[in-house]
Amino acid sequence: MRFCVYPLVLFCCATVLASPACAEKTLVSVKDITIEGGLDIGGSAFYLPNVNFGAGSYAPRSGGRYNRAQSPTYGELYGKPILSGRWDLGQGVAIIGKASALGAATLGHGDAQEVSQTSGTPRSIYLEEANIGVTLPVHLAGKSQQLTVLGGRQAFAVDDGFLIGKGTYSAGSRGAWWYAPRFAFSGPGVIKLEGNPVRADIFMLESNADNDIDWGNDRPKTKFVGFDVSWFRNTPGGHGESTYADRAAYVTLTYFHVRDADTSSHYDYSARGDRNGMNVASLSWGGALLPFRPLGISKNFTFYGSFVSEQNSHAGNGYKSVEAYGMYFEPGYRFTMLPWQPQIFYRYTRYGGNKNPNGTVKHSYDTFFLYDGKRYTYGGYWPGEIVGMYLAPLSDLEVHQLDLTATPPVHLLNKGDNLKLGLHYYDLSLLYPSGVGLKSVGRHISDELDVTAEYTMNATTSAALAGGVAFAGPSGRALAHAGVPGGYPVPDIGHHAGIIEAYFYKHF
Repeated sequence: MRFCVYPLVLFCCATVLASPACAEKTLVSVKDITIEGGLDIGGSAFYLPNVNFGAGSYAPRSGGRYNRAQSPTYGELYGKPILSGRWDLGQGVAIIGKASALGAATLGHGDAQEVSQTSGTPRSIYLEEANIGVTLPVHLAGKSQQLTVLGGRQAFAVDDGFLIGKGTYSAGSRGAWWYAPRFAFSGPGVIKLEGNPVRADIFMLESNADNDIDWGNDRPKTKFVGFDVSWFRNTPGGHGESTYADRAAYVTLTYFHVRDADTSSHYDYSARGDRNGMNVASLSWGGALLPFRPLGISKNFTFYGSFVSEQNSHAGNGYKSVEAYGMYFEPGYRFTMLPWQPQIFYRYTRYGGNKNPNGTVKHSYDTFFLYDGKRYTYGGYWPGEIVGMYLAPLSDLEVHQLDLTATPPVHLLNKGDNLKLGLHYYDLSLLYPSGVGLKSVGRHISDELDVTAEYTMNATTSAALAGGVAFAGPSGRALAHAGVPGGYPVPDIGHHAGIIEAYFYKHF
């Protein structure tokens, strides 16, 4: 396997995407009115030798033809200017608002899915956030809380985004498919009640979908209404009522109902386009939740997880009903007493699937608004940077994941920076090969090992470099074979695929 390292890869020599919650620059401050501004920029670069185990990646051309790349290279860039404002009216009451736009481009071959969704160097500038609201103090059950009513286009996530986190899909002319820098949902909006140790949201939102922009690959346009309520325990000095990362432990109950969703033929390729009328409930938890004080590991042992149930008695697209589920369980431990403070976790993920592809009850899990996560895990909830990102379905899937990270006591550019090294192993299998149209083939898709170096200069600047190799199983080779566009000769499907990737992030 040959690797090619490009200048951008060298420049981005090393980490986890910095939090978007960074201090903004004050542009105007007059009496009780404050206007702040900021700018996010990011970029990524990829080289994928023998992608999709040799099947390659096919870039659509005019007239229904394709250009094939066996080892594609591509890059992504984006920029996001941000304006936010606050008008303090006294007594803790304030009017708040935010507006942002996002410009993005994909260069080179485009993303490495078998049929690329961002080929042809697409670039775009679109509105991201545009909202206004009011925030005020309230007192319920003898305690103080903050109530915020925010209407319009806005980013919104429940916990770490396993169920709700992304309202806009980045494909087609939008560009930046892998980086996926768009998050905003359209309104009406959200009501937040932020207290300690209980917080809650009531939301009525819709995803932003446009198949003209996304070349027919967008997710269903979905209008939904629901709530979430969390009990949490703060980290020392933290503000878990408003910041997920400050919750040392939490349990969250979420429910939403899909008021309306597109069930047109645009979405038949995913077998998940029957959202209309869906009822979705989730129980999620995380952090140092379990009482291990007698063993002396209560602060270092974490246990994250989520269970999602999807039910619909009036499904579309040929189904009579939906009975689907998705879940993950993730115990982990940080060895604070050892040099480099290594941290290890095991994650078991299972997305339900259909054993009978011709059945009338759909058991295939719908990931809805899955976001790749805000915690310490490289890649978030995507099962690998090679197979899970470009080939494997996020339904009818079982994943065993093992992660080991360590932070050496070195500083590269300043005394406050850090470098985190990681090993990430993924074992992927289909639950039911017949459910995705594969016959007489074994369940195993692939084994994958990725190596990462993540560098954080400060709260506003970070970068990462990753490399990996994947080994195909029978279902992995069958999926690669099945993904070749009709009328094209099937290349030799091999046993290996690789990747080198890099990205950077900067907030001004």
